Amino acid sequence: MHRKTWITNTFFIFFLVTAKLSIAQSVDVALNLPSVTFDSTYIADYTNLFTTRAFLLFQNASILINPANDKISKIVYSPNANLRIGLAGFWKWLGLGLSIDNPFYKTDRNAYGNTATLDLRINAFGRGVAGELFFQTYKGLYIISPEKTDGTHYIIPDMQTLSLGLSGYWIYNSNKFSIRAAFIQNERQKKSAGSFVLRPAFLYYRIFSDEGIVPEEIVKKYNIPLAKLVTSGKFYSLGISPGYAYTFVFLKNFYLTAAVFPGIAAQFSSYRNENNVYDNLEFNFQLSGRFAVGYNSDKWFLGGSFQTSFNEIPDKLSNALFSYSIMQFRLWGGTRFDVFRKKKRHSPDQ
Repeated sequence: MHRKTWITNTFFIFFLVTAKLSIAQSVDVALNLPSVTFDSTYIADYTNLFTTRAFLLFQNASILINPANDKISKIVYSPNANLRIGLAGFWKWLGLGLSIDNPFYKTDRNAYGNTATLDLRINAFGRGVAGELFFQTYKGLYIISPEKTDGTHYIIPDMQTLSLGLSGYWIYNSNKFSIRAAFIQNERQKKSAGSFVLRPAFLYYRIFSDEGIVPEEIVKKYNIPLAKLVTSGKFYSLGISPGYAYTFVFLKNFYLTAAVFPGIAAQFSSYRNENNVYDNLEFNFQLSGRFAVGYNSDKWFLGGSFQTSFNEIPDKLSNALFSYSIMQFRLWGGTRFDVFRKKKRHSPDQ
């Protein structure tokens, strides 16, 4: 047991160090933006302006369990998450945003339970290198499928998930293709272009519940063996995904961007039941994608994006399959300001 604990800790510390180095390198490259050349016939640069936008955000983390049972094919969990509203600002390579629960839209807590959430995100978008870091927690989930015999949902108020992720992007054709134009709008793609993109990623994910991940009522109803014994699981994943991104520009200021990243990840998993801890290390296929559509002019912009990731986690203990998927839908509208205009006009050298 001591050996397994040592392997787990070493695995986690190594990935955290890798994550910190990746962020440092992304920011270091981004700070040298003036020296990075680009083709002005393909990209319009507004990084000297303050880019601001208001947005609506729907974010969901769904969990699917395949209990390998003839009577039930899958169990799908979801948090009772609301639409959120927020503001974001971007200048040079740095982006900051804040979102709060939408006061105009509330879900039924009696039917779906109450979910407490925490979501923190940091991004650093250089022209050739970009990085994103997120930390997300949910407490209180409900089961979408199967439902109870009366049509209501199973609610698990003490079930908690925690995820920490870091991803980087290396854009090969950064002199003609702009990832910033598609997703943070402090640049504009003037002509259609694409690029090979290399995406390394790290994910730490934890799921736990004192009452068991699968409710006892479902265990008895569908005769699921051993599932009720699994009370928590931890997963560490480090992967590399060579992908491709392309922006199609039409009617001058309208655009459509698609980016797909298939790849391979080394994944360590650790499951706990009432008596033991079971460890496993293997390599799995991963798939993620980002898509955006919108209008982007010299002054105003609006659009929407969809982002998803896919991660399969085989459970050797109960012959089940855990799938953890993060999805994010975002709608935005914004403009750009020259916040240093007055300072330039009153400069003593002018």
